[in-house]
Amino acid sequence: MQDPSLEERILSQEWFYDFALPSGRRTKLYIPELVEHIHRTRRDMMLAELEPLFARHLTSLSAIDVASHQGWFSLELAKHCKSVLGIEYQARHVESAKLIAECLGADHVKFVQDNVETMPAGKFEPADIVINFGLMYNLENPIGVLRRCREMTRKVLLIETQCTILDLEGRIDSGDWTATNYMHGYWGIFAGNPDNIDGSASDIVFYPSPKGLCWTLSRLGFQDVRILVPPPGAYQQLATGKRIMVAAYLEPRDRG
Repeated sequence: MQDPSLEERILSQEWFYDFALPSGRRTKLYIPELVEHIHRTRRDMMLAELEPLFARHLTSLSAIDVASHQGWFSLELAKHCKSVLGIEYQARHVESAKLIAECLGADHVKFVQDNVETMPAGKFEPADIVINFGLMYNLENPIGVLRRCREMTRKVLLIETQCTILDLEGRIDSGDWTATNYMHGYWGIFAGNPDNIDGSASDIVFYPSPKGLCWTLSRLGFQDVRILVPPPGAYQQLATGKRIMVAAYLEPRDRG
């Protein structure tokens, strides 16, 4: 039987996500409800893209949630997967995620504190599904993180991120004026905010351009890389292309 004090502890805090608890009560948010709509749009896009995999493999899939925060997407994946690992660098978010998972009885979801930007290669076993939401624009070393994500992915990687919107590509001089190299998009340089509990770990961060992110994923070995179309009624930033969700498969059109 569930310990009723778990819900009381949860309800005594404010949360980044709207969690439904076993009693039917819901968590209080510390973000505006208008902003919370981004989570539901991300979830809907994620589940729509992964539905063919879920239908074929039922509950035999494994998943990793990179930058799992308080565990909302991990717990959504847990409804369809045999195991989910959440990796999060902020200890406070890891503890919150563990509390929610315990309250919901999600024993097949585990959360660990680690920084994917600095952790060594091969630290975690690969999973069929890897998601990376709200992270890529909070990084000083985004390419290194994409390499870690590639190593952890067996089937598909989903990335949701703020982006530069603008794309630049074309030939530029390389080494000397007689040689050129092709620019496949770019990464914009911005100030980070380590003081924000939901922000970056660095004071310098890079936002990907859409073409730059997709080309990088292809360069890392993903065979089918696509920017997903947001659904009707999507959160404003996703609807207008200020944020994007990208699906990257290791096999062409491996949706099942």
